Amino acid sequence: MPSVPLADALLRSIKPGEKLIEYWDTRVSGLCLRISPGGVRTWTFRYRPKDSTSFKRLSLGRYPEVGLSLARQRAQEKRVEVAGGADPQGERKAKRAASALTFDSLADDYLERYAKPRKRSWANDALYLRAHVRPTWGPRPATRISRADAAALLDTIVKAAPTSANRTQSILSRLFNWAVESGLLEVNPLARMPKRAKEKAKDRVLAPDEIRVLWAALDDGSVAAALRFVMLTGLRPGEAAGATIAELADFDNSVRARLEIPGSRMKGARAHVVPLAPLAQQIVRAQLDRAVEGQEHLFPSAFADKGPVARHSLSQALRRVIEGLPDVKAIRSPYPTPHDFRRSVATGLAALGVPREDRLAVLAHTQTDVHAAHYDRYDRLAEKRRALEAWEAHVADIVAPKTADNVVKLSGARRARERARMNGEGEQ
Repeated sequence: MPSVPLADALLRSIKPGEKLIEYWDTRVSGLCLRISPGGVRTWTFRYRPKDSTSFKRLSLGRYPEVGLSLARQRAQEKRVEVAGGADPQGERKAKRAASALTFDSLADDYLERYAKPRKRSWANDALYLRAHVRPTWGPRPATRISRADAAALLDTIVKAAPTSANRTQSILSRLFNWAVESGLLEVNPLARMPKRAKEKAKDRVLAPDEIRVLWAALDDGSVAAALRFVMLTGLRPGEAAGATIAELADFDNSVRARLEIPGSRMKGARAHVVPLAPLAQQIVRAQLDRAVEGQEHLFPSAFADKGPVARHSLSQALRRVIEGLPDVKAIRSPYPTPHDFRRSVATGLAALGVPREDRLAVLAHTQTDVHAAHYDRYDRLAEKRRALEAWEAHVADIVAPKTADNVVKLSGARRARERARMNGEGEQ
């Protein structure tokens, strides 16, 4: 490994050997010409990064395409960079890795390393990426996705589903921000991009005739049961779909039966207790009677091994049910979504005269004033039960034939519950 003052005449005269030969330049420290047994001559620059005990080597090009003068110039430039704390080889490797990073692999990293540990709604992110982004961008290098590419993709989604376009945009923006923060990419192509669709506040509420038709049509399977459960309790569809058998409390006591949802499953990260009125209890009882050994979820998926029905399965199933009705015009356009069931409960409770504070408690909407946030810890369980019983009675009146027997049975059940509360068997 000789160190010599390299010159063009010497470089032209060097013959390949049986092994790799290295000639080190005495004028520019770290500059080396390597000659392989096959005669390939390559300029390299060896350096040691700051805070490192080992050397690294960087290729500067082949001789004679890169002459001695240019090789020295490149080596000197790299020496200056290293002195300033740079690691040219590490940066070059990082760029090669980034260029090989496909959108699919980036999305997988985002879901595993960011979304799953931090977002209760990570499955929703995965769904939007799978449905709207991966089919178009999946195998593409992530570094080659431009702002124009993002705008074109979102504008395509807008044509069919404006709201989905905005949700997709939010997820992509977070994904690319995370990639930049993690050093995987240099820029976020969606940074400060205005929303591609203008959204309207949703106001779809089911009319009584629609409730009657859909209640009758939702008569088979876990998904149908979960949709009925949403219609009775006002839970968010995902919260209802993910209900577990372990969350049931005092279920054998008809006046205290409830579902206790931990904060980890709630949008606001606060535990929520859902009193179960008679019709909701019937749905739960039917699900328990069908439960198999080892089943954990109240509404199990027919596809996932012992897992819950997926949130999006509720939307898909509801649309199939509506489109399969003998008279599809019985449901007005736009077709309702599972979340519209929840809005219908809220609106129905207001129409029944339930106080606003009780309605907010039923919906698990957190009040933001200082008193509610820090001092008022009352769970309003009794008020929530009265509200949901009133709503159930209203639903029962809509979906059941109005016969004298039904009226007697309903009023008798109400009197029995009131007697139980007066005897001290109510909420504790």
